[in-house]
Amino acid sequence: MSAVAIVNPTKVDHPDALRSQLTTAAEQYELGSLTWIETRPDDLGTTSAARAVEDGAKLVIACGGDGTVRAVVAGMLHSNVPLGIIARGTGNLLARNLDISLETTAALRTVFGGDDRRIDILDISLGKGQHEVSAVMCGMGWDAAMMDVSESVKARLGWGAYAVQAARTVRDHPIRLRVQVDDGPEHTFHARTCLIANVGTLIGGLELLPESIPDDGTLEVLVFEPTTSVDYVRSSWGVLRGHSNENDPARTLIRGRKVVVTTHRARPRQIDGDLIDDGHGFIAKVLPGALTVRVPHR
Repeated sequence: MSAVAIVNPTKVDHPDALRSQLTTAAEQYELGSLTWIETRPDDLGTTSAARAVEDGAKLVIACGGDGTVRAVVAGMLHSNVPLGIIARGTGNLLARNLDISLETTAALRTVFGGDDRRIDILDISLGKGQHEVSAVMCGMGWDAAMMDVSESVKARLGWGAYAVQAARTVRDHPIRLRVQVDDGPEHTFHARTCLIANVGTLIGGLELLPESIPDDGTLEVLVFEPTTSVDYVRSSWGVLRGHSNENDPARTLIRGRKVVVTTHRARPRQIDGDLIDDGHGFIAKVLPGALTVRVPHR
């Protein structure tokens, strides 16, 4: 078991063609035969990835959207086995942030001939003993509400579906939350959203947190707290231009290695662009260099 492809069959339009391409590439790069595993409702990729690592795989390839990638990541933490990504989702956030091409031929070149890069991962506690991992970012409030889009709408509009939903929900009532970083003092906000990020680019190429670097051992905490129409325009213009503007009064940025977010009411939450159950916050810790990813050769 030298090369293992973990594939979400609902995201791959032409599975036979992709399987053939992966098989040929594995042989060309002297990785032997390819093992092809399709995800199932009872294993979204985590168990298969962990078993592949345990059985001595030299390369694990995630083929699917951000949810599939995240599930595979959860099974590969702290191993030296590189993760290759064939992005087939709507957001493809990790691939975009690591400059991995969304085009199949170019992505295959990266998967089999790229460089290995160790990146940080977020360990997220959601309460009641529930833990998840994140390679991109987690958040609650407006950023989670904008992810509440049906699969049919995403299929029709692509990432534009999120833009439409964002416009619908941006003026929702703010949430009252408390944020504590690295066991320091608590900060209280009436905010639209709170994001804990490992990388900075969102759906549609919007650079919300260009300060965020995936291998610096630090998390960026962004609280967006606009109070006037001017705040919305100023902050939105900065995001569209890719300028973070730390002097923006509607934008609070805190850096640290552990973040505790608490709300009085259960609120929408998301991890790597996927909605999870509403909750009263979360605890996020950085796992420095916990994952090896195959990225384009420089």
